[in-house]
Amino acid sequence: MKTNSFKNRIGRAFLTGSIFDNKKLSVLVYKYFLIGIFARLIFLPFFFQRDLLSTYQRASETVFNGNLGSDFQQLLTNFIHSAYLFIIKSIFPVINQFQESLLNQDAWISWVSFTSDINIFSALSLFKILYLLFDLGCMFLILRLSLGYEPETRVRIFRFWMFSPLVIFVPYIFARHDIIGIFFTFLALFLAKKGRKYWALIILAFAIAVRFFPIMILPLLILYLAKNKKDYIILSSIGLTGLIAIESISRFYFGKSALLSLLNTEHFNFMLAAKIELISHDRIFIFVVLYVIIILSFLHIKKRSFDLLMNYGALVFLAYISICYFHPQYVMWVVPFLIFAFARRKSLIAYHWIQFALLMVILIYWGDQVTKLVLAPLDLRFSIYLTGPIPIINRYFDPARFVNLFRSIFTGVSLWMAYLIYKDNKELIAGSLKQGSKVKDG
Repeated sequence: MKTNSFKNRIGRAFLTGSIFDNKKLSVLVYKYFLIGIFARLIFLPFFFQRDLLSTYQRASETVFNGNLGSDFQQLLTNFIHSAYLFIIKSIFPVINQFQESLLNQDAWISWVSFTSDINIFSALSLFKILYLLFDLGCMFLILRLSLGYEPETRVRIFRFWMFSPLVIFVPYIFARHDIIGIFFTFLALFLAKKGRKYWALIILAFAIAVRFFPIMILPLLILYLAKNKKDYIILSSIGLTGLIAIESISRFYFGKSALLSLLNTEHFNFMLAAKIELISHDRIFIFVVLYVIIILSFLHIKKRSFDLLMNYGALVFLAYISICYFHPQYVMWVVPFLIFAFARRKSLIAYHWIQFALLMVILIYWGDQVTKLVLAPLDLRFSIYLTGPIPIINRYFDPARFVNLFRSIFTGVSLWMAYLIYKDNKELIAGSLKQGSKVKDG
């Protein structure tokens, strides 16, 4: 009896009562969960690209050499990886066998040494379990963020996350850490939906310090939460706290500016790369124009619902990946916002899969490191000597033009998705106005 009572409490804690009490829906969630976890575990030990090794090399500098500034531009991300590396190396001795390759500064030699090690599968599994833990946290938060929807809709939203190709590809095959920043963004959105406005902005500030991308939804979250002028001032100040804290720590401890360093990196320049040249030095940055239009559009909505907030977050990130140069993992940032729109517009799901298929072609942009060498743990010699996609394409067509054609299709699909979400916004606003009119008439 006590065992059943404990299982029931765990089930309710994870699924929430409305799903747990419905046997059919609870079975569906467990089925989606187990299949989704199985899909993740399949890829966990076998694939990675060079950035995973670089991330843990910086963490190794911190853990083994005490260098806290080994990743100056992503301090919190490095601290999270460093803390996790310290824990797993203490529990699993196999990790200590990789110390030499992790501390080797030569990019090629360290990669070959790491990839050719007999325990590579164990190391990759342990390294990527950190991302699985944050992924599990996202699953838990999604079921709570969807409270207020019909139980069947909540189960569908959960399914969208479990089987999104990008959610499986980025952390477990491409092996990038964006899932960490997405978890804290989910947590901020959950707190915002619960009306915990100050805590929501504090957590989003932390998310911004972990990964810079959440700053793009900072104005949206402030507009959603603020009820008066005082709120705008306080929430804006809290939202910038993460940046101020990072800047203060970097100036005090390292003697240089983290923000100026970020603003001068190529990643920030990606946002400004698409531009219209006018006369002399005068130019218009296209993404900045679109971003301002999106923010002003949200500002002029009187009743800002949570669904609208999520839709506008999707618009921001769709605009970014449509107009700006991006790295493959950046596309994952649109998924947390899209999964809620999927529940109302099923056609978006098909377009999301088309986005992913096109992204697999666009990967050719970045060469062998993100294509054939991702297979290196399975067979190092085979992956090195395997002919890459660029020489094959070059036999028949200019590789750059080939990839740019698919990049252009990707942009077209993403902008069409943005248009569908814009139409969904109009329906949400119209529904809100009708509901308000009924309440007023009553």
